[in-house]
Amino acid sequence: MTAPTAADPAARPPVLTIDSTLRDGEQAAGVYFTVREKVEIARALDAAGVTYLDAGFPVVSREEAEALRRIAAEGLRARVFATVRPDPDEVRRCRDLGAQGVFLFFPISGILRGLIRSVDLEAFQARISAAVEEALRLDLACMVVLEDAGRSGEAAEHEAVLALRGLGVRDFIVAESVGALTPWRMREKVARLRAAFPDIRVGVHSHNDFGLATANSLAAVAAGAAYFSGTVNGIGERAGNAPLEEFVVAARELLGLATDVRPEALRGLCELVEEVSGIPIAPHKPVAGFNTFRCESGLHSRALLRREGSYEPYDPALVGQERGFVLGKHTGIEHLEWLLERRGVRLAETEKRRLLERIKSFQEVHKDGELRAFVRECRRFYRSRLGLSESVLDALLAEVTGCRRP
Repeated sequence: MTAPTAADPAARPPVLTIDSTLRDGEQAAGVYFTVREKVEIARALDAAGVTYLDAGFPVVSREEAEALRRIAAEGLRARVFATVRPDPDEVRRCRDLGAQGVFLFFPISGILRGLIRSVDLEAFQARISAAVEEALRLDLACMVVLEDAGRSGEAAEHEAVLALRGLGVRDFIVAESVGALTPWRMREKVARLRAAFPDIRVGVHSHNDFGLATANSLAAVAAGAAYFSGTVNGIGERAGNAPLEEFVVAARELLGLATDVRPEALRGLCELVEEVSGIPIAPHKPVAGFNTFRCESGLHSRALLRREGSYEPYDPALVGQERGFVLGKHTGIEHLEWLLERRGVRLAETEKRRLLERIKSFQEVHKDGELRAFVRECRRFYRSRLGLSESVLDALLAEVTGCRRP
């Protein structure tokens, strides 16, 4: 039976979240989570209501495998999955580490097929099938990720789904690996898949190379996608992924769709990932940014003081934020009067106007180079911490070989 569309949101079950912060988020250049930090993030995601955790890619390192084992042993409500290549041995390893399911990547675009696989298409499909069969034999849930679906044709998608659906796979993720789709094309793609295969469940995993990851994710669920995959703060490779926090709020407020994630948990979750990843949340970042509900403009401040919500798309408390007003060049007379009233100060009208003029000119006189220096230092610090330096490589090389670089 075909699932109801976003036009009838009350009839739809909540959109389920596949959080990929622990895997795709950590793949952001220079980002590294310790095992302890991964467990901490997993607990926070679970507490927020996330249904599926992409807990890592255990073949990457011993630490990655240990993190998966530790997260699986936490007894979380969220289902713990691991990412694997089409290799039965990797599938078995994930089961041994405690995973409840696997994300099996299947590159379906001509570009990635030519670069990733070293065998012909028929042999590669046989590998995929063998990995799927092993996962299902071990009673592991299996979601197949149609990698680079944004640059693949409809025929390639349908061919992949048809083959693996015959083995028993019912969950497929449309992975827009390089952000190559527009929202209207994403909606069409998901709608066609669901029409052709009404017995499968479709998810979406969007990258943000063109700044469209949230929009594309919303388009996918509007077309009936059951799963959303993203990362906290949108961290990830290149320009990152669809931000979990943006999607959750937009799905609720703009599409009227429920999700599994509690909005009030978002700010704390975003700040945790900000600290652990080392990637600061921009002040203007939707949902979690410091300025998201702060206002300086005289016109907007006046409206908000007269009527809460007049210049806000939703209540700040929904996401654990608070409304705030900033004093500066753009401050208006009503904001100033509000501040004076809170202090129990009464001024004549001429004094208020003089004070307002002084406030407006204060930054022009007192602004120095400190702010620009701070930004440059932050930029320098981040770039210097982007991965390991060549001096570290030289030291490790000497440790392994006993020789120093000439």
